[in-house]
Formats: sequence, structure tokens, C-alpha cells
Amino acid sequence: MIAYHRLFGAFLICMTGIIGGAGPLHAQTVELLYEEGGVFGDARRVTIGHADEKGTVPPDTSVVRASDRVYFAVRPAGDWTFDPDDKQTLQNITPVQDTSVLVPETLTLVGGEEGARAAVMSMPKSRIDWFAPVTFRHTIDTTSGLSLSEQYAPAYPFLRRAYQEGQRHLDVGRPLRAIRALRPFHGPATPSFSFVDEAKALLDTASTQVLDEARSRFRTLRRDLVSEPDAAGLARLDSFRVRLDSIRPALVSYAEARAETDLPVQNRIETLVHSADQLYSDVRSTYRRETLRIFLRGTYDNPRLRLYLAALTQLLVTPDSAFAVSTPQVDPLQPAALDSPRHAELQRRLRSEGWAAGFREVVRLVNENIRKRNEVFGAEIMKSLRLRRPAAPQPYFEVIAAMNARLAEDQTRFADAWGRALEKVTDVSLLNDLQRWRLASRVAPGTVPERALRLAEEARSHRWAGRLGAANARLQLAARLTEPYAPLYYELGELKQAQGDTLRAREDFRRARALASAYAPPEVKMLRQLLAQQKYERALTRADSLLQEQSYWLLYLPKARALLGRNRHAEARRVLRGRCEPLNDESHALYALLAEAYAGMDVWEGVRWAVQQAEALRPRRSAFVERVSAVRATATERGLSLTKAAGDSISAEELRRRADTTRGIRTRDRNRPQDD
Repeated sequence: MIAYHRLFGAFLICMTGIIGGAGPLHAQTVELLYEEGGVFGDARRVTIGHADEKGTVPPDTSVVRASDRVYFAVRPAGDWTFDPDDKQTLQNITPVQDTSVLVPETLTLVGGEEGARAAVMSMPKSRIDWFAPVTFRHTIDTTSGLSLSEQYAPAYPFLRRAYQEGQRHLDVGRPLRAIRALRPFHGPATPSFSFVDEAKALLDTASTQVLDEARSRFRTLRRDLVSEPDAAGLARLDSFRVRLDSIRPALVSYAEARAETDLPVQNRIETLVHSADQLYSDVRSTYRRETLRIFLRGTYDNPRLRLYLAALTQLLVTPDSAFAVSTPQVDPLQPAALDSPRHAELQRRLRSEGWAAGFREVVRLVNENIRKRNEVFGAEIMKSLRLRRPAAPQPYFEVIAAMNARLAEDQTRFADAWGRALEKVTDVSLLNDLQRWRLASRVAPGTVPERALRLAEEARSHRWAGRLGAANARLQLAARLTEPYAPLYYELGELKQAQGDTLRAREDFRRARALASAYAPPEVKMLRQLLAQQKYERALTRADSLLQEQSYWLLYLPKARALLGRNRHAEARRVLRGRCEPLNDESHALYALLAEAYAGMDVWEGVRWAVQQAEALRPRRSAFVERVSAVRATATERGLSLTKAAGDSISAEELRRRADTTRGIRTRDRNRPQDD
């Protein structure tokens, strides 16, 4: 029963609201001293209230909302009426809002000129501020404020706020926000309140400002980009086109609703959008040609070409991209992959040199090639890279050629190019990535759980942050979850090496080798560790064992160092001579070791040649610079000069063009040319 009464009460409240919204409302009235009393009579007063055209107080809600005028009824207070002589006095009653005087347009006596019980004054609704009380005054008195009920103008508060917000945005120089705020005023059907005309004038001003600013910015961009197209300019133009996309709906809405305006707003914005799109297409085409020129004509002496290809290769062989499918796959490249701590140096160099935007354009081009033409680069660029590959510090051409073959589903060409890339690579990290990508691409879909990949990524983050214990725990679990995927066990072994646990590191390496015998990058690190411990015989045995299975360039340097450590100089020379060409990032180390081998054999012509070769190249590790210095010191002690005769010096460029120039050097213990 209680619930029933509550429900019935709510129903009554709702019905009251509905009825009240359609009928008259209680209206406040104010009193005004109309005439002062004197000797022959008392003072007379009038009441003033919000009324309709007939003087009804309060007026009907629907009548007020439908009318474009506001009426106030002035009624005698007491037993008296108006006559024609009162009309002049009534006309002297002035409505005021704040400091604004509202001049009535009409004043009508209701019920005839004689004995009228009311006078009705009217004015346009557009002059009224519905939020401000109206006072009435004449020479002898002023009323208190008469408040107008908001229920007679329900849209007024919303529209007033919209108008004020639009005004505020325009005042602080945000015309587009002003247009959006003034959206209720776009069309002609807005109620005619005092601020409506001002709001529409604001709209006209704001739209003109937006279009003028956009056109001015476009002209500046066009001037800059036509004279010098670059990545930064393209980014600015891209940002401008995004801005146009946000401007367009607001201006089109305004223009369509304001069809009566003489401003060709819609035509101007459409023309601007078309011009910006055409400029972007033209500049992009020009900039792309300029960007690709470095791949077509650049040499590896150009640091930008080297950096672009190094970063592009890293993106191509990101191992995680191969997990999704059962066969090797090149996914569209994501530059964000270079944001990992491991590639921090690449990112730092791209940004410090101001080449990051240019590289993003290269990635965008490559992604388009992959999607539309199933290739990383086309024939012209591939030909240029192929001709320059002898001077490449890493197997960039081979990796890109392999990816092109994979996209063309040519397994034979892929296997050939991939094998040559593995043989030539001289960077352990890149070799590791090549191997991981190859192994990952062979894993069947679903074999490597998403959880394992997340754990491995978390482990790498912990490792880079120096939290080796946390990294080890996550990587242990990830490796178990991903069997038979071997690379995570190698990664786990490397982590344990970093923790100093060589015994368990070997166990992880053995487990990885049992899962994938062809995966060797960490073995290179093991060889280097053995050499650092001067365990030359063990390093030599391990290097020979590995070289029987795979011919990685990186395995030959540790073998040569082990031979030199055992004073087997002639054998070290033979190992190194076969790796002299083509040049790469480890060529300085190779020639430093070769100079040491020739010195051990007492072949000083060979020493002189190897030292000059080494000193013409950029060293990567100081240890090999020290080896060259030690050889020079030995030559000085013996009174031997390692300087070429005048006119017989070899430039770095010449070294890059020459093949093995040491063939035919005569040794002291043999009278015939040596041909290894």
C-alpha cells in the first residue's frame, strides 16, 4: 500500500509538471507609485506584471513561447481605472534591465479608452535578457526587479551559455572552438532572444578567421615545401591536413545551415582541402625521389646510407614478426620496434643527426612496397645495392634480397640469399637476429604462446634495467613454455653468463643446441670468452668443430686469435687471408691480426701492407688498435720502417676497390710465390 501511494504521488507530480508546462505560470508582480497624493486625493499605485497581448497575468506558457514579443500589463491598484489622459503618464514608465533602457514599441489600453482596467506595453523579445530582472521607473518612483520565469523560455539558459562560450573562445583567439560552441546558432530556427543576432555575427567572424588562418598557413607551407621539400615539411603538411579535417565538418555545418549568407564558406573550404591534398601528393612524390636517391647513388662512405640500411635491416629481421605464421613472413614494418633499449644507439644516432623523419619516410615507402608490390625495394634500388655490396659493412643487400624472395614465394632464391647473409654477417647481435628470425619462421602457428612472448619481453626489459634475477625468472618460464623454440634457451644462457654462472649457461646452450643445432651466435661469445681467459687450445678446438658445420665469417677471427695465441702464425695467416674481401665492420680487426701473423712469420713486407690496410680503416675496438701499435713498436725496435715510399701510398677508397693484394708476396723461407 505504501508503495502504491508513492507511485501515485509520483504520477501526480509528473502530471502537474506536464499541465504546468502548457498552461499559465504564477507570475511575480511589482508595484509602482503612479501618482502622488495631494490635498484633494490619495496617492495612486499600479502593479506591473508579465502578461500576454490581452493583458492576462500570468500569460499562457505556449503563447509566450510562440510569440516574438514580450508584454507587460500595468493595472491600477485599487478602485480606479485608466482614462485617455493617463496615456501620456503610462508612456513615461520606462522598463530598464541593468543599465539598458528598454523602449516599449506600443502601449495599448485594454477594454477601451474610457475606464480601462489595464494598459499593455510590448517590445521585441530579442531585446530582453531573460536572466536580468526588469525594473520600471518614471519621475516619482522605481519598482523592484521583476523576474521573468525561465519556464517561458526553456532554451534561453542553454543558448545563452553557448553564446558566452563562443564569445570567450573568440576573444582568446580560438575561432574554431567558437564555431563549435555556437553550433545551436547555425540554423535559422533559433528563438529570437537578445543575443541571437550577436551570436550569428560571431559565427560569421569566427568562420572568416578560421578560413583566413588556414589559407595563410597553406600559403606558407606551399612556399616552403616547393623550395625545399623535406621530412619536417611533410610532417607539417600532414598536421595541416589533419587540421583541415577537423575544420571542415564545423564550417560545412555552419555554411549549410546559413544558406542565406553571402560568404562562399563551403566553396572556400573545399578548394583548400583539394589544394592541400594535391600539394601533399606532389611534395611527397618529390621528397620520395630525393630520399631514394641515397639508395640509388649513395656509397657506404655516406653515414646516412649506412644508418638507414642498418635500421631497416633490424626492422626486417625482428624475430617476433615471424611467430604469426608457419612460413617465413615479412610483416609491415613498425619503427616503434627500434624503441627497445637494445636499439637505443640506432635511435639516438637517427635523432641526433636529424635523420629520424627521413627514416620514417623510408619505412613508409617499404611498407607500401610490401603491401602493393610484394617487395622491399624494386629492381633499380636492388641493382644499386648489389653493385655496392662488396663495400657494405654488413649483409644488407643479402637480407633485403632474401626478404624479396620470400615475398615472391621463391624458396630457392630465399635460401641462397639467406645463406650468404649468414656467412657475411660480422655483428653478433645481427647474426643472432638472423638466426632467431629463421628459426621463429619455422615454428608452427600457436606453438609459441602469447604469454611466453610477453614474459620474454619483460625479461629483456628487466635485463636492460640491470635486474638480472627478475629477468632470469621470467626467461626460465618463457623458455620452457616455448619448446621446441631454441633461441630463448640461448638467451637464457647469455643471461646466466652475465650473472657469472658459466656452468648453468653451458647447460642452457646444450639444451638449445639439442633443439636447433644450426643456431650458433652465442657460441661466438663463448669463443671470445675462452680467448679472454687465454684458453687457446679449447677455443681452437671449438672453432674447428663449429666451422665443420657452418661457415660464419665471425667464427674465423676467434680461430685466428687462438692460432696466434698458440704461435701458429702461418696457419693464422691462411685463415685470415681468405677473409680479406669484401670489407666489413670487422676488417680493421682482421688486418690487425694479419699484421701480427706476418710479424710472427718475420715477413715485414706483409706486416707493412697489413698495418697500412688497418690504419686506413675505422677501428671498432681499441684492443685491435693496441695490437697494431704493438706491431709498430716491434718494427721500430728492429729498425724497420712500415711507411710506404713516396707516391706508393694506398687510400681507403683504393683499399675498398682492391681484391687480395697480398697474393705473390715472397717470404724469406720460400722462393716461390705463395698462393693460399
